[in-house]
Amino acid sequence: MSRRPVRRLILVAAGVLLVAVVVAAFLLATRPEPRTAVVERGSLEATVETVGRLVPRNPITVRSTVSGRVQLVAVSPGDVVEEGDVIAQLDPEPFEEAIRRAEDQVAAAEAALNLAEQRAGDNPSPEQLSARLTAEQQLREAQRALDDARAALDASMILAPRAGTVLQVQTAEGAPLGTGAEVAQIADLNDLELQVDLDEIDLPHVPLDAPVTFTLDAYPSEDIEGRLERISPTAETSGGTTTFRATVRFTLPEGLVARPGMNADVSIKTAVRPDVLLIPESALRTVGRRTFVTVLVDGEEQEREIRIGLRSGGMVEVASGLTEGERVVIP
Repeated sequence: MSRRPVRRLILVAAGVLLVAVVVAAFLLATRPEPRTAVVERGSLEATVETVGRLVPRNPITVRSTVSGRVQLVAVSPGDVVEEGDVIAQLDPEPFEEAIRRAEDQVAAAEAALNLAEQRAGDNPSPEQLSARLTAEQQLREAQRALDDARAALDASMILAPRAGTVLQVQTAEGAPLGTGAEVAQIADLNDLELQVDLDEIDLPHVPLDAPVTFTLDAYPSEDIEGRLERISPTAETSGGTTTFRATVRFTLPEGLVARPGMNADVSIKTAVRPDVLLIPESALRTVGRRTFVTVLVDGEEQEREIRIGLRSGGMVEVASGLTEGERVVIP
């Protein structure tokens, strides 16, 4: 074989190699830089988001302590009442009739006692003494019955036990009313609390006295601060969801007017990690129970195992494995 074909073959191979090198260099030079995030120091808060509504803190249910028929309803929802104001009045005639009968019984018992005392004289026989003692007992019972009848008449006038605003009226004129029946509900509208329902999944992470921030639909730009005051020990289930009723104590900012039934968007702060290392949660890669990130070091990508802590709002706390200022690759 002549040297010329061999030389041409070598030149062709060298040219192909040169083209490959140039193409590779071009591809490396034009490859986009990986998207990265800097490991930064900051604070991380975990929150539970829910909704709630305002309710009176200590509403009072006014009940009737006697039975009868309602003659008068003196209030309507929204009325402001003072302690002792009339809420409703039962028909007094049956109570007045009971008093008249009781007075007759007292008069008869007094007459019987006077007769027994006259017969007994100063030296009564055992039978006369027993008759006098019996008459005295009957008079006491008749007097108690009269006292009870008078108290029942007083109770037929149903009064407000304290000052407040009438929220509900639960009877009507002409309606029968039993002992213990609800007549009205009264509350102090200046003493409200926020009720929220906590999902059973969130409950283990929500401590008592947790800071709470909420906005009312009526004041969407006003952040109102409060504290989680109590959590019901019993669950409520609706539509396959189990929740626990919780109560938030708060103070309204000056100038805001709130009413029972107002709706709120609620954020409960469950944990705070101040001054910790943070990276985006999207940088994590999990293998079993182990967590890895890709770190960019001098332009080279390195796999590194890390230990993480709190997660919230797309960020994650780095407990170990990274230092402030390093860059992690975001896939």
